[in-house]
Amino acid sequence: MAASRGKGRGKLPFRAGAVAIVGRPNVGKSTLLNQLLQFKVSAVSPRPQTTRQNVRGILTGDGFQVVFLDTPGYLGRPAHLLDQRMVRLARDAVVEADLVVLMVEPRPPGDIEEMLMDLIAAERKPALLAINKVDTLRNKAELLPVMDEYSRRHPFREIVPVSALKADGLDLLLQLIVRHLPEGPALYPPEEVTDRSERSLAADIVREEVYHLYRQEVPYAVAVAIDEFRERDAEHGGKDYIRALVFVEREGQKGILIGKGGQALKQVGSRARQQLELLLGRPVFLELWVKVRPGWRKDPQFLRWLEETNR
Repeated sequence: MAASRGKGRGKLPFRAGAVAIVGRPNVGKSTLLNQLLQFKVSAVSPRPQTTRQNVRGILTGDGFQVVFLDTPGYLGRPAHLLDQRMVRLARDAVVEADLVVLMVEPRPPGDIEEMLMDLIAAERKPALLAINKVDTLRNKAELLPVMDEYSRRHPFREIVPVSALKADGLDLLLQLIVRHLPEGPALYPPEEVTDRSERSLAADIVREEVYHLYRQEVPYAVAVAIDEFRERDAEHGGKDYIRALVFVEREGQKGILIGKGGQALKQVGSRARQQLELLLGRPVFLELWVKVRPGWRKDPQFLRWLEETNR
């Protein structure tokens, strides 16, 4: 699986580096990454906190390689251990990055943006500002005071209005990202698009479908572990066999997730299976099992197990 973009750069030096994409929850970071790569490596839903880990997406073009770090939405007040972990992951990505893209909505900075700009300044990282969702503005002149305020607050190298959803402004953003990368050799083979395993991607796909189909508190209380993953399994007609455990925190959530006669869970499974087959390019036999694990978001042992299981 390869992601490659860009036109001829002649004999210019090769540029490569890590680029952290940071911002508040649901600002469009994962949509941006998937659009830039033209390949889906990060789960997307209309709900905040869909991304729960740092996701690496690798884009290799003529004369450059960008290793994007898509981070969980930054939270000002983490409510539990899972939230604390996601905030730490976002901070770690900024520390690791050669360049930071702060993604914001077309409005003046709030507390979360202020905290992220302070973090970028403290780590002395060069940064670009990507103002997303500009397609929602009736009058583009509304951008000017927003750009001015961010310019006064932090010395961004570039400020770029974009619409990640409609892929507007992304070619310019990519050009500017490459311009500000350090010179150096590629960090990954050119054919790689992500360092995530198929197992990890499968867990995200199942959880993404839960986010799409359920409302209220259920999606936020859901964790997915890939218990088994067997390619071209003879017992299942040569299909890939994937067994996913879907964890919730309460019995009531389990009932909602399964639905009357199991119909709701079947819908999740059907949609997830279709996405998995698109990803893998092979037929899939998917089994979903719902389990109750009270307080898993506050359980460090469970969170470590979940990370190891989906690795």
